[in-house]
Amino acid sequence: EPVREVTLQGGSWDNRRASFDAGGAVSDPFSARVMGVYEDSESHRDGVGLERKGINPTFALAIGDATVLRFSYEYFDYDRVADRGIPSFDGGPFRTSESTFFGDPDQSPTYATVNQGSVTIDHAFNDNVSLRNRTVYADFDKFYQNVFAGGAVSADTGLVQLSAYNNEQLRENIFNQTDLTFSAETGSIGHEFLVGMELGEQTTENQRMTGLFNGTDTAIFVPATDPMVSVPVTFAPTATDNTNRGRATIAALYVQDQIQFTPDWLAVVGLRYDSFDMDFTDRRGAGVRIETSDDLVSPRGGLIYKPAENVSLFASYSMTYVPRSGAQLASLTPTNAAFDPEEFENIEVGAKWDVSPRLALTAAVFQLDRKNVVIADPNTPGESLLVDGQSTDGVELGISGQVNDSWSIQGGYAWQDGKLTEQLGGTTLAQLPEHVISLWNRYDFTRSWGVGLGVIHQTEMYAAADNAVTLPGFTRVDAGVYYT
Repeated sequence: EPVREVTLQGGSWDNRRASFDAGGAVSDPFSARVMGVYEDSESHRDGVGLERKGINPTFALAIGDATVLRFSYEYFDYDRVADRGIPSFDGGPFRTSESTFFGDPDQSPTYATVNQGSVTIDHAFNDNVSLRNRTVYADFDKFYQNVFAGGAVSADTGLVQLSAYNNEQLRENIFNQTDLTFSAETGSIGHEFLVGMELGEQTTENQRMTGLFNGTDTAIFVPATDPMVSVPVTFAPTATDNTNRGRATIAALYVQDQIQFTPDWLAVVGLRYDSFDMDFTDRRGAGVRIETSDDLVSPRGGLIYKPAENVSLFASYSMTYVPRSGAQLASLTPTNAAFDPEEFENIEVGAKWDVSPRLALTAAVFQLDRKNVVIADPNTPGESLLVDGQSTDGVELGISGQVNDSWSIQGGYAWQDGKLTEQLGGTTLAQLPEHVISLWNRYDFTRSWGVGLGVIHQTEMYAAADNAVTLPGFTRVDAGVYYT
């Protein structure tokens, strides 16, 4: 149940490398940057640990004065214990020690290995026209297995159900994107155009298997006061487990114009067309094959007004889609015809105030509507319907920048109210706190030493769409020490 999604440019680790990977001038004929990460951690939960490691070298080669060639490779690997948390009891979390593991940590491994490489070429024809082409190839190998609490704690017996499953997924991506940007003028009106094309293919192999305790039982019941077990579990596919292969191909064209009417008025208008094809084979039973094709048109538009040099007011509209693909098709059949993509419509109005050259305040009000959600037809067993799914209203406030030469802050507040439609029960969206507030402070005593202090608070939220279980709110305090 997605609410909003914010994308940080620059890779999966750290958006600070965005300017190096994505573009910008290269002062030397050859430049290189290598980033790495290693972590070996334990948890407050018994038997839970994490080890992850990765490396990301990036090289940039200037070819003459107008062309830059970039190569990037990323290897990332993690191995951890899947911790599914604790079960519910009487409408809230079951009260137990924070170290209690429900299930078997020794039989709950999960790991992933990622190999990704990219080649990017930037060429500036002149000061007003530039071209970029980027090709990305990625290979993912992911496995997930867990023995976990599969239900609430019984008020009558004090027992909790344990369930188990695993899932293996292999995925291969290759995408190519070409962008042409250029400037033009029509009378006194300035234009910054972006015209682009994207081609891509994604292949996914997926297999899920159910855990059988002692070789026969899909579930066992254990005392909630002593829920960590070590029971023989074998894994085998059942009639409802997904075993499938999907191949998605995309071809897209898009255009955007940033229009400067006057120094105070600016507009952004854009349109994207996607041809999205899915070839999906469900390998359970007879091996049903499903082929879908979507022609999607996504508009976006925005208007900006600057009543003062340091103040901007904006309004924006966009529509995006999530086509039926991958494991989403496993529950559908060729006869139910509920293949139209989900639609997301977003309207937002906001403001930005640069209080000083180094400190900015932002505010926004938004509404996000989700449509074409698949539900079972209540009147025709085995058939599906597409209905409007949910609506989310919200307000966001933000502050970021330097208070003075030594003190920097970053903070925000969000209020969100999300509801499912009446056709889906009319309940509040799951895992959506009504209020979230955060503030992070950093103070640098010298050029080498600094400290940080921050707080995050969020209010209670529902664990699932039925609103039967409430997760309490919390406040967390973080601190850090920096040495350069």
